[in-house]
Amino acid sequence: MTEAANAPLTCAGKGPLALGRKGPLALIAGEGALPVAIARKLSEEGTPPLILTLRDDLEIFRPLAGKLVHLRAPSLGRCVHEIKAWGAGALIMAGRVPKRVIYCFPLLFDPLTRSVLARSLRDDHSLLGSIVAAFEEEGIQVLPYWQILPEFLASEGRLAERDPTEKEWADVNCGREILRVTLPCSFGQAVAVAAGAVVAVEAMEGTDAMIERAGTLSGTGSVVKMMKNGQDLRYDLPTIGPATIEAMHKAGLTCLAVETGHTLIVDPDETLSLAGKYGIAVVGIKP
Repeated sequence: MTEAANAPLTCAGKGPLALGRKGPLALIAGEGALPVAIARKLSEEGTPPLILTLRDDLEIFRPLAGKLVHLRAPSLGRCVHEIKAWGAGALIMAGRVPKRVIYCFPLLFDPLTRSVLARSLRDDHSLLGSIVAAFEEEGIQVLPYWQILPEFLASEGRLAERDPTEKEWADVNCGREILRVTLPCSFGQAVAVAAGAVVAVEAMEGTDAMIERAGTLSGTGSVVKMMKNGQDLRYDLPTIGPATIEAMHKAGLTCLAVETGHTLIVDPDETLSLAGKYGIAVVGIKP
């Protein structure tokens, strides 16, 4: 990893102006709290976006959207059409879209979606890269969402009320070494470790589901979440939030380590307050 790639992200400004963009914006909203936070920030700054989503909880987006489009199935062609009709030359992609939709809706895919899937590997990095390339080929710029919420980036050191214990630090360091191996393979953005044993590695299911699985296997341990070298900073930063802490509490896991400057903490006040309430250590670590 180069020094530049390893450096924590910084942003002098905030909101759309920090992105160097003016005018209409579009947001493809996946699962989780991150796209909601982005939509709220854009709306508060006077640029409510066109929101395109597969989610069913549309009411949370209605007061935040300039226009809301509910996608019944993944359709890049529909997205391109709606974005151009909205007059937006730029797009933000945020939130997790479950990869199971690739296998559940193949007969419903439009030609552009089928074309992207045909030319892409199914790992997250390749698939997202192909989707971004398809939008850019249509003249739609994909913007880095972290610049809208720079205050959400994890800092170094203790983030919640307590420091990790010596035992938790040992598991964190073990997890960091495991991620050095798994991340270049395009899986395992997070790992759960208990007493030096790898309990669970994140795959297609996402971090919170991995934590739940770890709870059924060990009922204790630490979680380490980091970013792959070369990950595209426009759309693919690791993210944690209140749901992550709730999942850890339910699973019995007691320490969470995230990569400094390359992890977004959604609703940071609530997230870290919950961690303090449950006695969960949260710490920012260097790669």
